[in-house]
Amino acid sequence: MQLLHPDDPARVGDYRLLGRLGEGGMSIVYRGCSPGGRTVAVKIMREQFAHSSYHRDRFYREVAAVGKVTGAFTAPLLESHVQDERPWLVTDHLPGLSLRAAVETFGALPSPTVRLLAAALAEALADIHRAGLVHRDLKPENIILTVGGPRVIDFGIARLDDAAAITIPGTRPGTASFMSPEQASGGRIGASSDIFALGAVLVFAATGRGPFDAGDDAATLSRVCVGRADLSGLTDRRLREFVADCLRSEPERRPSATALLDWLGEPAASVRGTGWLPAPVAEAIDRCMAGAGPPAPDVTSVSAVAHDALPDEATVDPAAVSTGSPDGLWTTDVSPPNRREFLVAAGKAVPVGVVAAVVLRGSVWSADSRPTPLPPPRSATAPPPRPEATMRWRRKVLTIRNDSGYPDLYSTGGVVLAAHAGSRDVRAVDPRTGRILWSRVAEEGPVDEVTVGDDVVFLAEDQQDSSVFRAVDPTTGRTRWTHRLPLDFAWGAAGAGSVICLAVGEVVTALDAKDGHVRWSARATGMSITARAGLVVTAGDSVLAGLDAASGRKKWTYEVKPAPLSALIGEGLVFTRDTYGTVYAVHADDGTAAWKKPIDYRSSVQEVGNGMVYVDEADGHVRALRADTGEPVWSRRLGQGEEKPYGESYTLGLSAGTLWVGSTDQTVYALDAVDGRVLWTYGADAMHVSKADPGAGALALAGLVLLSTSDGHIEAINPPV
Repeated sequence: MQLLHPDDPARVGDYRLLGRLGEGGMSIVYRGCSPGGRTVAVKIMREQFAHSSYHRDRFYREVAAVGKVTGAFTAPLLESHVQDERPWLVTDHLPGLSLRAAVETFGALPSPTVRLLAAALAEALADIHRAGLVHRDLKPENIILTVGGPRVIDFGIARLDDAAAITIPGTRPGTASFMSPEQASGGRIGASSDIFALGAVLVFAATGRGPFDAGDDAATLSRVCVGRADLSGLTDRRLREFVADCLRSEPERRPSATALLDWLGEPAASVRGTGWLPAPVAEAIDRCMAGAGPPAPDVTSVSAVAHDALPDEATVDPAAVSTGSPDGLWTTDVSPPNRREFLVAAGKAVPVGVVAAVVLRGSVWSADSRPTPLPPPRSATAPPPRPEATMRWRRKVLTIRNDSGYPDLYSTGGVVLAAHAGSRDVRAVDPRTGRILWSRVAEEGPVDEVTVGDDVVFLAEDQQDSSVFRAVDPTTGRTRWTHRLPLDFAWGAAGAGSVICLAVGEVVTALDAKDGHVRWSARATGMSITARAGLVVTAGDSVLAGLDAASGRKKWTYEVKPAPLSALIGEGLVFTRDTYGTVYAVHADDGTAAWKKPIDYRSSVQEVGNGMVYVDEADGHVRALRADTGEPVWSRRLGQGEEKPYGESYTLGLSAGTLWVGSTDQTVYALDAVDGRVLWTYGADAMHVSKADPGAGALALAGLVLLSTSDGHIEAINPPV
């Protein structure tokens, strides 16, 4: 457990927070204590996502999922408040080791232990499936070995078996090594997908590696989809048969969780306690349990920071912080005349080389509350007001997930198109008036991907065992031609002038945009594909490959390890990022290196233009780097203010010299793309969720700016003159 950070709350509801247990992309998990002394886990949504209906929907879905499952091998939900400003939930605290930590630290588990683990996990899945849910992310990290037995946790992407998915287009929920073939291909996911993941988890437990591990995600997913499982490390014949049944490629041929329990029969021993585990693992769990112990006394510590972090004019009124509290905390004046260095706790002041900071990041702390912002410093002259855009029209275009969510926007043929992952609807809208020109329902499955070319819309409809691609006229919505992949699926599609390129397995195929005839095929493996200015680029298997869009001739390859993610083309360069966070720029004509630059692995390259490449950073900034050198030019973190002092920014789109940026204060900012100045603002909760596809959260058409907003609308606004 880590100490609380200075900006962490001290309490949530009736629960006192004791420290951090872990964190994910959307939430932070704390160890907490109930009023009666019960140790719990408190999961709180990060502030930057709390105003996004998409992320709130996901959190609500997790609460609903956890609340529906009541089995012995899951963590029960104790309380939840999804309507709070920052939604939160409380479950039992499960001190122990994750299965991944246990195997990676102490080695593979013996066969008798793996058999007992199989029975416990099958029972957990039976309870989950009985509640009508699919976990969708069963993996070693989400299995905790405790004194009460193995527990399945993290229902962040679980959903009802018959519910519409809200997966981001261009992504696949789950973890590559433990995905089923239907999950890896973006197909429909049912309870049998969890059974496949169970088989993969048991292979990991017994051998220390996954059955499909292949160096990078692209190669791993390729092996998953063709059913190339490596079971050579399973020496227990009966366990091997059990796993092989779970790992069948066809979902309908996999046994149910209940059938697996019948197959296993009566367990040979109990998984209660730690006696069923190897001694080193058992001892580690016992140490975790002892460390969880009774909660510490209710003493709120005062954080300390270097005294030179305080402004010279800083002074703190002792009355401004909690005094006489039950824990006996007090504070002292830290104004310039009193710069002695103190650690303030339990009524004592001890010189320790740092100032006890009751002023922290512009806030005053009380003993049991979140930071209260100090008044902003006064300036002699107030900044001039920023021009504000005005609304021209507003149109509802999304009708899934309770009429909420951000539609993805595309443009071709003078119209704007709106689509969304999991929806079967695609709508075309007149950008001048907001009138819906046509609306069509996908004929054979939800729309998995939308690609636009020169005056053509390319829709990928997802089915259980195939993909169907339809070329649609953007002005009428009529189908021009259809292309089917009956035995395989496409990693992606990209419009390249007069052709549409499909990445299927290790082959890229170019179809004529007018009639669907195959123009050329070329060998190029990749997890993603993009095209621009006569160049087609695939990214995957540790390689970027550049193909000529007219002929399919391979122009160059460039090695990126461990694996390149999706690429962007612009300014004569191709940009990608590897899974560790390094950005690479290579010359588009010959594939030679231009530069590379490390960034946070959670950051993403979003737009290219105006001699810049624009990056959404994990710290909430939008940054502009010089496209030719990677040198930083400007950085903006918008959405900050008294109510949201730690706001975040994210790019929505780019047009000519304007970069549109959304933020957590539900404001859209139009920035000068060259120097980052704010040109104008508009109040809207806008976002572009689909980072991996050519859609956008903002487009410029017909002299207007069109925004994708959280309630399923397109809003057209007039930029200020």
